[in-house]
Order: sequence, then structure tokens, then C-alpha cells
Amino acid sequence: MDDTEPRPIDYKTHILIGVHANGVMTVICDWPHLPTQGEVREEIDGARDGYVTYALCTPTSVIPAGDDAGGEASGRPRFGRG
Repeated sequence: MDDTEPRPIDYKTHILIGVHANGVMTVICDWPHLPTQGEVREEIDGARDGYVTYALCTPTSVIPAGDDAGGEASGRPRFGRG
């Protein structure tokens, strides 16, 4: 897979998110594996966008977006009762 193709997201994926003081979040980096503390620190040190907090996350749910941008390929809402 080359850099132009998106990597699949699964339960091994780890995502580093930067959070601004106003709550706006940005994905800084993602890894298809559990990154080392050094890898995470390197990305944090390279992030120069005024973040006040960083979160290293793994998905607890992976929900396909579906055929349309709304992600409702099954006709059911993505969240809530339906």
C-alpha cells in the first residue's frame, strides 16, 4: 500500500489527537500498531499548533461509513435507538 491509499482502521490502530484550549481536536498522527513512547513523544514534540492536551486512542468501535457521506447505508441511524 502506498502513501496515497488510506490505511485500514482496525482495533490495532492507534491515533494521537491534539486538543486545543477551546476543545477543538485534530488527529496529529496514526499508527497501524501500538507505537513506542519514543514515537509518540517525537510526534508531540513536532506538533507546533498550541495544543494543551494530547490523547493516544484506539478505536473501541469501527463503523463503516457506508455508501453515502451520512454513513447510513443500512437505513438505520449510526447512533441512538433505531
